[in-house]
Amino acid sequence: MKIYADNRMLACGLIGGTLSRHSGNMRHVPDQAPIYKALGIDPAAILHFQQVHGTRIITVSSERPATQPVQEADAWLFAPLHKGFGAAIVTADCVPLFMWDNTAQYAALAHCGWRGVAAGLPGKVAAALCKFTSATTLYAWLGPHIQACCFEVQAEVARQFPAPCVIHKNDKLFVDLTSAITAQLEQTGLKKTQIHAPYYCTCGERENFFSWRRDHQKNLMLSFIYKP
Repeated sequence: MKIYADNRMLACGLIGGTLSRHSGNMRHVPDQAPIYKALGIDPAAILHFQQVHGTRIITVSSERPATQPVQEADAWLFAPLHKGFGAAIVTADCVPLFMWDNTAQYAALAHCGWRGVAAGLPGKVAAALCKFTSATTLYAWLGPHIQACCFEVQAEVARQFPAPCVIHKNDKLFVDLTSAITAQLEQTGLKKTQIHAPYYCTCGERENFFSWRRDHQKNLMLSFIYKP
């Protein structure tokens, strides 16, 4: 089982990351259960929502959070994150954004598609966390997603992003989601050193990742965060 993760998050005692395509299509929640069981996690302890490419954040504070009914949203925020619980999202080319503080008391996991990024979801998640802790205590990690090399867009999409995030090449337009998200997090108070965004391109690396842009198939990879 290949899991891409930030070592800083693991060092805080959290479990999580983004699985490679080798774990199979994680589109349906029941198919995720063997992954959790292999890691010693009760599948019932992982929260899920219906992703809608919006900006709604679900804040969880209960020690026994309810798993039903499934709601429409694109980000989880735990304030605090209690032991024995976590959350999951699924992505192909969209960005799985992980955030946590240096004590693993607060955490967030967001599904950041281009629409969510354009609407400011990453910055809103960071701002929401900053209501509970200082930006100086936070870390962020951007999991595997489509990179600027492959994310060609039309002008109407490009216009929704700041000019520095739009690349003009060979009379084509490309959007850099990594820089767009990083800029939003920095505007919220995080420093570059607190943000890690390794260069894993879901579209360009066929052997490791699913990609809707490349394959036009509804295969999705699992990203999750859990506090044992």
